[in-house]
Amino acid sequence: MGIEYRSLEVTCPFCQTVKSIKIPDAVFTQKKFGSIKVQVPAGAVCPEHQFIVFVDTKGIIRGYEKIDLLMSVSIEEAKTKDKKPGWITIKGLIQRFGFYGLFSLIHAKLFNYPHYIIKKKEGDDISELLIKVGENLMPEKYKGTTHSIQFLDEIDYNRIKLKEKDALLIDSQLNILQTPWDEKLKFEEAALKKALEIIEEKEQLLIIQQDISKLIKEAELVESILSNVKEIYEDDLIELISKELKIPKITKYRLTLIKIFITRNINSKLTSKIKNKVQEFLDFL
Repeated sequence: MGIEYRSLEVTCPFCQTVKSIKIPDAVFTQKKFGSIKVQVPAGAVCPEHQFIVFVDTKGIIRGYEKIDLLMSVSIEEAKTKDKKPGWITIKGLIQRFGFYGLFSLIHAKLFNYPHYIIKKKEGDDISELLIKVGENLMPEKYKGTTHSIQFLDEIDYNRIKLKEKDALLIDSQLNILQTPWDEKLKFEEAALKKALEIIEEKEQLLIIQQDISKLIKEAELVESILSNVKEIYEDDLIELISKELKIPKITKYRLTLIKIFITRNINSKLTSKIKNKVQEFLDFL
């Protein structure tokens, strides 16, 4: 029995070009792993633009997200560099998984989500290299303590069974991702954009590592603060972070990332001490 497909009429959020794309029907009928996202590369709907389509379990499109990053590297160039022993480039990863796929892999590693990749084809096994890259993203203290990438040979969605409900699943061949989070991946996008501005490719991974280390440093400070208070308001916590680290005030989005990191990597109950004045007022009404 062959794979059954469902057509989605997709509209480019940049230029409004409309085109149908096909998604395996089993992605919707057997959805177990989170929100369905379809990564649309340049050329699939319109010549220039790439974007994400958010789809529900009924196959109804619920929204779009633009990807503004561009990359001037040929597929053959990226493949050639990645064939060197022990060598895998940021651009090579983007060619394999797309921008959003790479954002998601970084997000899953940083915030300790189980993450699975459906193998693209035989003879394309970069498993050990990808695991090594993932581990190298994290500071020494966290290496080996978070989930590593798992690889699946199974291409039939009806037969895929994962132990975890909060897992990322990537099918890079079909540009399909099933993610267990709802937050936008602005941190990962900004880090990757900064990395791609560096000409020396061996330094690009270091840029992402530095951004991750900075976020974790802030999270560890917040962990220390929370361990010594009964409760604290968000605005007061932001002021304290700024004062202690001598940095500009962080955004509420940044604080959200810090809370997720602490919850998923350090102590799942600690962030309940952080209070929101507006929410308390609304709850009081």
